Amino acid sequence: MTDKTSMTSRRSQTIALSAMCQSALMIQHVSKGTILDKDSLMCLFNGVIATDPQSVFDVYSSIETLADGAKLVQHQLSGNATKKDVEVTRYLAGIMSISKKLLKNPSALGGLKEKLDEVQRRLTHFELDDPSIIQNFADCYSEIISPLGQKIQVIGNPALLKQTSVQHKVRALLLSGVRAAVLWRQMGGKRRDFIFNRKTVLQDVISFNQELTSN
Repeated sequence: MTDKTSMTSRRSQTIALSAMCQSALMIQHVSKGTILDKDSLMCLFNGVIATDPQSVFDVYSSIETLADGAKLVQHQLSGNATKKDVEVTRYLAGIMSISKKLLKNPSALGGLKEKLDEVQRRLTHFELDDPSIIQNFADCYSEIISPLGQKIQVIGNPALLKQTSVQHKVRALLLSGVRAAVLWRQMGGKRRDFIFNRKTVLQDVISFNQELTSN
């Protein structure tokens, strides 16, 4: 008989992994000038400010907006990755690496929570996708997370990447990716699962995609 706690944990990992991939995919989109889906963006940013959740659904309540990320997980694990997907894979590897370092750094975690609490207070006057809030998220990433590890090189349209607003969105999405990676690790996710438990992870995300498609 399958342990229900284990199943719940695996589902939480799948949702967090989908959010991580959604963030990486949207980094690729914004760096190349593709218009971002607002609902997906809001879901990821809501996840960033959920600093004391009781479950994965307190972080990502609109899981249907993570559908593209879930499809990407399935695509990557099915061995169908293309040259284009190498960019996203690189973003994911960087996000996973730096999230591990963040979890091992209590000082950085404390500083990040303080900054996000400040952002939460500002949300009484601004919308979550207001440029000033996105800049706050970007500052959180630049000042606290980025110094923890090797910088994640973003590839895209050079003219776009020179724009301050685009830089802010990229860093805010990197922050959302790290948040998802932290949650994934807290729910028991490990990078070695992609090697030793690949079939299980793939089956979980296939089931999640089928659920999203049927709703």
